[in-house]
Amino acid sequence: MGKRIPRMSRRRRESILQEYWEFVRDLHFKETPYWAEKAKLMGVNPKEELDALEDFLNHPVGICNEADMKERPIEYFIPRSIQARKDYLPLTSSGSTGKKKTVAWSREGISYNARHLAHIAMLYRIPEGMNWLMTGPSYPAPFQPIVQELVKKMKGTLFFAPIETRGLKAHLASIKPAKPALERLDEFLEARIAPCLEYTVDVLEREEIGLLGTALFFLPRLQGLKGFEHVRFVYLGGTEIPRRAYEALRERLEQSGRKLITSYGHYMFGLIFDLPDAGLAYYPPVPLSFLYVVDEVDPFKLVRYGERGRVRFLRADDTLLWCQVERDYAERVAPNKHFNWDGVREVKATF
Repeated sequence: MGKRIPRMSRRRRESILQEYWEFVRDLHFKETPYWAEKAKLMGVNPKEELDALEDFLNHPVGICNEADMKERPIEYFIPRSIQARKDYLPLTSSGSTGKKKTVAWSREGISYNARHLAHIAMLYRIPEGMNWLMTGPSYPAPFQPIVQELVKKMKGTLFFAPIETRGLKAHLASIKPAKPALERLDEFLEARIAPCLEYTVDVLEREEIGLLGTALFFLPRLQGLKGFEHVRFVYLGGTEIPRRAYEALRERLEQSGRKLITSYGHYMFGLIFDLPDAGLAYYPPVPLSFLYVVDEVDPFKLVRYGERGRVRFLRADDTLLWCQVERDYAERVAPNKHFNWDGVREVKATF
């Protein structure tokens, strides 16, 4: 396996990233109940022991447990000054893989994530002024506000047709592959899919949709609808798409003059588009969030580039400081010409 998370060089320590980390560290360890109590309990002096971001990542204090968020009110994880100004939005997860959870997001955090996505959209050559349609199971926080801000930055118009995803994944998994979900609509699926599909049909027929966002299982039904001929970009949410299916679908779409975009996301660290021609590779919007691929047993040890391990993510902004080891596994990928930091490839979630 690889080396431990490296320390910054002196030059890097004096960079903007170092200044940003010091701001986030001082704010949260001083004003956030969760971090103030955690530092006291573990006997940590943040300024001395957590000088650089890598110090935090290599210290036990930097390992968070998502279960804590289920036991405490949202204010426990937000700095007091942010609380006083009510300068945050409480956004709720989809609950597709467990109970719904609430986490705080600032408007600036949403805007920063959208700017990151807009940069990737430009790499895909998505033009400004286009109509976007997001339909299907695409409603986990903060998906909707980030996409709304993204389309605003792209000077486009967004149509949104979400499906309530609570319990949907478990139900779809119980249906035999020989009988796709959309070919046997029982009462459970009908109640969730029918209203969304009805609105989707209306929008596709009435508007000229340039980018269609949906889920893998929903796409075959949409491809046969009137109006799909205008679609030039297909976005598939979620990371469950197998590589072979991804490559086959991308080839078919490219043959018809369309481009395929996928995403990796989490209700706490936001939404990330993959890079064109990079094989399901995702780069986070640093410095608000980072993705590391670590040893399955040792969360402080990075794997080598090209190796697979567990995803450890960090969100570091004025509203939330949080770092946890995910149930997701991925390949660690090196910085590239677009982003000067690590990314992840082919993320697979375990349940």
